[in-house]
Amino acid sequence: MLVRDVADMIESHAPRSAGVPGDQLGLLAGDPDAPLAGVVTCWSPTLQVLDLAADRGANLVISHEPLTWEVCGRDPEAGLEWYQERHPTAKAPNQRRLALIAARGLSVYRYHSNWDWAPRFGMVDMLARLMELGEQAAGPRVAPVYRIGPTTVGELLRRARSVLQTGPLRVVGDPARTVTRVAICHGGFGQMFTFPEVARDAGAELALFGEMLDYTIRYCVEIDLAAIELGHYRSEHPGMQGMADFLRQRIAQEIPVECLPSHEPWRLL
Repeated sequence: MLVRDVADMIESHAPRSAGVPGDQLGLLAGDPDAPLAGVVTCWSPTLQVLDLAADRGANLVISHEPLTWEVCGRDPEAGLEWYQERHPTAKAPNQRRLALIAARGLSVYRYHSNWDWAPRFGMVDMLARLMELGEQAAGPRVAPVYRIGPTTVGELLRRARSVLQTGPLRVVGDPARTVTRVAICHGGFGQMFTFPEVARDAGAELALFGEMLDYTIRYCVEIDLAAIELGHYRSEHPGMQGMADFLRQRIAQEIPVECLPSHEPWRLL
């Protein structure tokens, strides 16, 4: 089996055409024709994850987030430049990651928006199963809404902390409020100031967000949408565990498949 054969498996379940137009998907580095030794899935291909993958004998890393840091201090359409930024090839983290990949013989693929909504094993379906939300009842794919039995915000908070193994989480709204319609707004959707209105317009009373900005939180308050911020990584890591499960069912047992945590590189003091 070759590295590219694993990509074919994933794309047969979650085609690139199912992703957002223009999204970065597929091979980012390495040799797709290398014989497959082992697979690691992860949320972010950090230096630590890449090094550990190679230590475990894997030569294929599949990530959800980008391999390299791109230019983000400019808005070309608006003609705005907020600060002078290094070119991606001059950014030290990018240089270190790419050097490590070359030195250790790794190939790296990225599956992002096509895996977000991949059936059963993707980000949304895995999170919905862990949170025991049942079947989607309404809403667009970017903010699916699930109808649940009457449950308080506080009860959903405790469930999230337990199944995702988090510490304290930010909550918008009264923990005693009872809700029956819950939206999933995973990953970075909470970085868009007024995105909560998408969930609210679909009938949600509470939204499970990944990463939220202060602006987004205040928007939730002003449209009376309760929210729980799970964290970007915490809301999406289950989907990469799902990818590992998907591949284990299709790859010979002698080829190891493992999902490595990307961790949260901070602490609450």
